[in-house]
Amino acid sequence: MAAMSPMIPRVGDEHLVAASWERFVRHATPPALPVRDVVQASWLRCHAEAVDPSRGSAPGVADQDQLAQLRHGANALCDAAQPVLKTLRDVLCESGSLIMLTDADGAILDLSGENRARHAGERINLAPGGCWAESAIGTNAIGTAIAARQPVQLYASEHYCLDVKSWTCAAAPILDPLSRALLGVIDVSGTKKTFHGHSLGLVIAAARQIESALALAVTERQGRLFARSMDAFTRYRDDCVALFDSAGRLLRHNGKIAAARERHGIALPLETGARLATFDLALPPEQRQSQAPAGMRREWVQAVRAGGVELGSLLLIPLPSRPGLPPESPAPLPAIQAAGRDAFAAIIGGSAALEAAKTRARRLAPLDLPVVLLGETGVGKELFARAIHQASVRSAAPFVAINCGALARELLAGELFGHVEGAFTGARRGGAPGKFELADRGTLFLDEIGEMPLDMQPHLLRVLQDGIVVRLGDSRERRVSVRLIAATHHDLQAEVKSGRFREDLYHRLCVTTLCLPSLRERRDDIPAIVAHLNARLALKYGTPAKTLDDAACRALEGYRWPGNVRELQNVYETMFALCDGDRIDAALLPGEIAGPADAAPEPGGPGRLDEMEKQAIRAAIARADGNLSLAARTLGISRSTLYVKLAAMPDGAAAQRKKAAQP
Repeated sequence: MAAMSPMIPRVGDEHLVAASWERFVRHATPPALPVRDVVQASWLRCHAEAVDPSRGSAPGVADQDQLAQLRHGANALCDAAQPVLKTLRDVLCESGSLIMLTDADGAILDLSGENRARHAGERINLAPGGCWAESAIGTNAIGTAIAARQPVQLYASEHYCLDVKSWTCAAAPILDPLSRALLGVIDVSGTKKTFHGHSLGLVIAAARQIESALALAVTERQGRLFARSMDAFTRYRDDCVALFDSAGRLLRHNGKIAAARERHGIALPLETGARLATFDLALPPEQRQSQAPAGMRREWVQAVRAGGVELGSLLLIPLPSRPGLPPESPAPLPAIQAAGRDAFAAIIGGSAALEAAKTRARRLAPLDLPVVLLGETGVGKELFARAIHQASVRSAAPFVAINCGALARELLAGELFGHVEGAFTGARRGGAPGKFELADRGTLFLDEIGEMPLDMQPHLLRVLQDGIVVRLGDSRERRVSVRLIAATHHDLQAEVKSGRFREDLYHRLCVTTLCLPSLRERRDDIPAIVAHLNARLALKYGTPAKTLDDAACRALEGYRWPGNVRELQNVYETMFALCDGDRIDAALLPGEIAGPADAAPEPGGPGRLDEMEKQAIRAAIARADGNLSLAARTLGISRSTLYVKLAAMPDGAAAQRKKAAQP
């Protein structure tokens, strides 16, 4: 007998193989030549697992929901395999074959082929959701490739179960590019008349292509993971820093795991590539928590995210050698302030509306995503932006703020992106870095983003997308890593519809939004804000703290505050400075607050609220002798906002504006 390839079946030996199978299942006679070694080993496994050789079809999932769960669990494999499966479909389109992708347990995730072949396959549940493990349906290319962890091609009688013996199949395992764990199998099957010796080479090549695609995806993902976490290795170099990927594999550490093990008694791996289930993001949170090594604290673990996707985990374990750090205190993680207090404590008030905003801000702070703060002028958007920065992974790096509505277009571009010498009239000698460069590794706060000129918005978009800044007048690209927090009192969606704001920039910025309540929506906070201002102003002016009488307090609580907290600060500081004694009474209130706004506005009276705002604007302009800049500062709003409000007022106010414009 001629020598046989151990991988390719000999079609001419089918009757001999069938006879050997008959003896094996009836009398347990050990299989022998011409049955190939891979088939013999499989039959013996099937016999040991009591697989019924008369079984007619494979078991499968109960419904489409279970199939969807299986596919979701193998999402990365399915994504990497799709281009390869398409190529196979094109190559085998007229062969009468079925092309399949399975998971590591032999469950069919994807199947394609001619209708006639599909109908034939459905009779034995060679269909999506069907389970083709050896223990379920005996010797078959899928199950045997899984069991043997090698490519397999089978022909007809080499199958173990009777109703599968009219089929031929070739399959190759797909392995994880890092761990070499089995991920799934790619298979080409058909009735035995479709047998071709090249099918095995085809599936082997396809499996290697899928593994290459997976490796490329892993490399790209790890690159983003490393980029997002490098700052921690610098900032916490005196502590133990370890980086784990989404599968819980240790990718990198700073050489202090042994010290952390000794200090805290935590069983941590020392070798890169070792896996800890507690960092496996595919596991449910409860299971991950239960797998945490004894002694490991939850606050030592920081998620690493990019673009809303969780890429892996950072483990930061404190070591007593860190200067100024008590031995048992945790390392100052990004969400924990070095000062030992809540980053949002500087935002005064405890009303339900404010607490809801603070709660959402705390959740957004560690995500390292762009945030857009929405709210009226003067509600404290920069205060929230600073608090988010202080509670973020970038808290040790700079917080840089710029108001997009306060500068002319040319100056704004230079301030944002930087410039070289001579780039424009008034450019600094030697050039200057822009706010993006100054905020590198930190946070850039763009106030009044809605005021940014339309032709400058593409440049901002490029920085957000690519992380690259080019100074005005220069060609050199500078890479920056900045978290962007923007703020506006405009309706950006309306601005997009009107063509004043780019839609692509809108979607890039508005990954997460935070709506900040106006002061009139949290009137209960006014006494606390006044008390805070009182203490601060007493320190500023070197006088004892002063008290506010009941009438003045009621007036402040009843006023609409179109300029919000900023207006309240300005009004109260004026009253404090003008008060000769230790008691501030209603006589010191500005007329627009002491008069019509003595009581809280009537419910359901928007017309009255509008009128109160108009009265406040008129009074501020009158007190400023028609100086609109001064009036805007008194109201706590920008001059452009005051112009908008004046334009909507009756002719009398418009006349005041006209008069104010006269020399």
